[in-house]
Amino acid sequence: MGWLANLDARIWQAVIAGLFLGAGWFVNGVLNRREAAALRQEKLRDMHRALYAEIGNNLANLWDEERIESYAEGMLERMREDEEFVPLIPREHNDTVFDTLLPDIHVLPRQTIDPIVAYYSQLKSLAALVDDMRGAAFKGMSQQRRVAMYSDYIEMKKQALSFGSYANAVIDAFGKGGREAAERVKLEFNTPAEDPSARLPGSE
Repeated sequence: MGWLANLDARIWQAVIAGLFLGAGWFVNGVLNRREAAALRQEKLRDMHRALYAEIGNNLANLWDEERIESYAEGMLERMREDEEFVPLIPREHNDTVFDTLLPDIHVLPRQTIDPIVAYYSQLKSLAALVDDMRGAAFKGMSQQRRVAMYSDYIEMKKQALSFGSYANAVIDAFGKGGREAAERVKLEFNTPAEDPSARLPGSE
C-alpha cells in the first residue's frame, strides 16, 4: 500500500473528481428514470380518464340493449309497412379523444389497450356502415335489403354498447387496483370477442 501514499496529490485529486463525477452521473440517471416513469404514469392516468369519459358519454347516448331493441322494433315495423320509407341514420362522432391520443396509444397497458381498441374499432365499422346507409345506393335498394342492413346496424350498436361497457370496466379496475384488478375484471366479463386482426398498429 506504500505506493499509494507516494502518488502525486494531483493524481488523487483526479481520482476523487472522477469518483464524484461518476456518482453524479449515476444519481442523475436514477433521478431521470424516476422522473420519466412518473411522467409516463401521469400520462397513462390522463389518457385513461379521457377515454373513460368519452366512452361513458357514448354509452349514455346508446341507452341500453333493451331500449335499443325497442326503438329498432318500431323503426323496422314502419319500414315493413311502408315500402318507400327510408330511415335517416345520423352520423355520430364518438372517437374524437381516441383519434387525438392514437399516436401515444402504446402508453396504455396490455390490460386496457385490447378492450379499448376493440371498442373503437367497432365504432369505426359502425360509422362506415352509417355512411353506406346515408348514400344513394341504400335509397335505391329494395325495402327488404334496407331492413336487413338496418338490422345489422342495430346489432352493431348493441355490440358497441357491450364493448364500451367492458372497456370502461377494465379501465376503472386498472385505475383502482392496477394490472391484477384489470385482469380479474376481464375474467369476470368472460372477455368479449377481441379480434386480434382488428388491433391497430402499435397496440402491442
